[in-house]
Amino acid sequence: MRYVMVSLLIIGLFSSSVSAGQARGGGAAANSGIKACSLLTKDLALKVSGAANKQIFNLPPQEDSLGASGSACTYGDITLQIDAFRPDVIDQTAKGQTRGAASSRSANWVPVSGVGDRAYFNAGDRNFAELMGYVGMRTFTIQVGIPFQSTAENMKPNAIALANAIIPKLK
Repeated sequence: MRYVMVSLLIIGLFSSSVSAGQARGGGAAANSGIKACSLLTKDLALKVSGAANKQIFNLPPQEDSLGASGSACTYGDITLQIDAFRPDVIDQTAKGQTRGAASSRSANWVPVSGVGDRAYFNAGDRNFAELMGYVGMRTFTIQVGIPFQSTAENMKPNAIALANAIIPKLK
């Protein structure tokens, strides 16, 4: 449930930026929708999850629509968003150029090489590791739950593995 709330918080922080881009006919609205849950398969989720109890993946994932073409999938301790934001919003967030709660967290975003056209990782939260980025005009955000007595930095390879698994399907 906390991952759904985090996703909704992130969506809310950027809804005005997404709406503005869609009104101009640019950004994510120009993309045909990809369902995030079609990318976050059970096999992939099991590989990258840090959950001690893998039984949570016996429950079906929850898919939510985001704007005109975006989609979010919450599956166990993982949330994947596709095309929730424009690439420039991802860059602005990482550089601390957004307003509100996101800007206070943005100091923790660090570039990650070799993941899409551009990607950033945030290790500043104790509950989940975050990775956001884009390839072309397709964007993604990933939140992976952090197991008890672990750290976001320990989960970074898992978030990167998930990103690298979905990126070819976004091209």
